[in-house]
Amino acid sequence: MRLKGSLLIICLALATLEISAQVEETIKPDKTGQEEKKSFGQRLVFGGDIGLSFGSITYINLSPVIGYRITDRLTAGLGPIYIYEKYKNLNFETSTYGGKAVASFALLKGSPESGNFLGLGDIVLHAENEITNVEPLYYNAFSSYYYLGDRIWIDNLLLGAGLIQTISGRFSISMFIMWDVTQNDYSPYSNPIFKFGFGF
Repeated sequence: MRLKGSLLIICLALATLEISAQVEETIKPDKTGQEEKKSFGQRLVFGGDIGLSFGSITYINLSPVIGYRITDRLTAGLGPIYIYEKYKNLNFETSTYGGKAVASFALLKGSPESGNFLGLGDIVLHAENEITNVEPLYYNAFSSYYYLGDRIWIDNLLLGAGLIQTISGRFSISMFIMWDVTQNDYSPYSNPIFKFGFGF
């Protein structure tokens, strides 16, 4: 009796594995053009912001981001921030550093495969939360000069929308219009904020 019971359990287990394999097979992409499930590496996205300006004001912004495509519409990521500024007329220079978390959600996919092809790229909602260490800039009205205060940490939440346009393959450029909704007294931003970036 025990042997029959053991054989029955083994047969049921094998049947379960077989059914499981058949179910697995049916959800795999067929040759009708359905997108295959992407691996972890294929879902990684690299990008960020780069800003350069030289002259009476030198401005260098290096803010790379590594992200993960959670779904075809939702991407989130993290990255460091480094900004260098030098003002020749005011005779001072400063650096800002920290990190940020970003998220983009595609309201309208612009690729031909999506069926909503407009030729404009993806129209997205975009959010960035930055935590940065800054040297606040103060103005002494009596002496009529600017000076930098002690370093402090500030938090800026930027919300907005924009466009992500694929150029070729995985390479894309992004353009966003955003607002600093925290309005920290020491925020380096004045609304509206225009951001340009890239991704691959």
